[in-house]
Amino acid sequence: MTREERYPHLHPNVARMAEQSNERRIKYIEQDRFVVHRRAEEILNELETLYRMEDSVRPQGRLIIGRSLMGKSAILDQFMKNHRATDNPDGPAAVVPVLSIQYPDTAKEGIYPEILRKLNAVPSSNAKPHQVRADAISLVQTVGCRIIIVDEIHNLLEGSATSQRKGMNSIKYLMNELRRPIVAAGTAEAINAVRSDEQISSRLKPLPLKRFKDDEDFMELLAGFEMLLPLRRPSALDESSLASLIHRATLGVTGNVSDLLNKAAITAIKSGNELISEEEIMQCIGEEITDIVDL
Repeated sequence: MTREERYPHLHPNVARMAEQSNERRIKYIEQDRFVVHRRAEEILNELETLYRMEDSVRPQGRLIIGRSLMGKSAILDQFMKNHRATDNPDGPAAVVPVLSIQYPDTAKEGIYPEILRKLNAVPSSNAKPHQVRADAISLVQTVGCRIIIVDEIHNLLEGSATSQRKGMNSIKYLMNELRRPIVAAGTAEAINAVRSDEQISSRLKPLPLKRFKDDEDFMELLAGFEMLLPLRRPSALDESSLASLIHRATLGVTGNVSDLLNKAAITAIKSGNELISEEEIMQCIGEEITDIVDL
């Protein structure tokens, strides 16, 4: 009997891990993993469409918004893995098709210094703002960047009105000069930041990541998690009553689901049960389950 036949509930790569020791399996569970679900696939497909677009005089971007732990970073990380940077030893510079930066919470001159730092080109302390901007544009073009990701865009609201205006202007200027899309991401407050500038608002289509309802989409998410947890027995996490219990305990927040199922899987390994049942879930969360509150 093959591994796939012994563990039909697992992804083939995870089925190999299921035969390892408890210690190795627990260590594997504690690592980051990307769980595919419908909304994540939709957003990734939108980003791929942007990536393949030809240069445009008025490029369109996207704004991924959602509360903390809803999986924004995981989706963006997966997109970057699909378009990894390469050393390009035969060319003038490395190739960085997707550049990801974080909007600084103390930005005074927009995002140009962050771009240079991310590309290992630290601006000099006495460099003029226009030179920093020119250097950033030039370097982004040199490395062949097709999309710039600006994460934590809600940090823009931490600055003064002048800083906010400079931040928005830097994003507009980048899109205009590069003729390439920008993908911004942040919490719901990011909508307020973007809507403060009509030109930016019209060019960053919102892609919301809402909390899961207790429905088929949530069951699909749980089935995806089960395939990636190296337990030797099927848990049937997408069975109605168990799925509802997990939903009440996590409020449908992806990060909470991941934390709970990881703990429950480790508990199942240590106990020898080798599956996640209501017993493991209750052991991990206790008796108190918070009521569901919509995003």
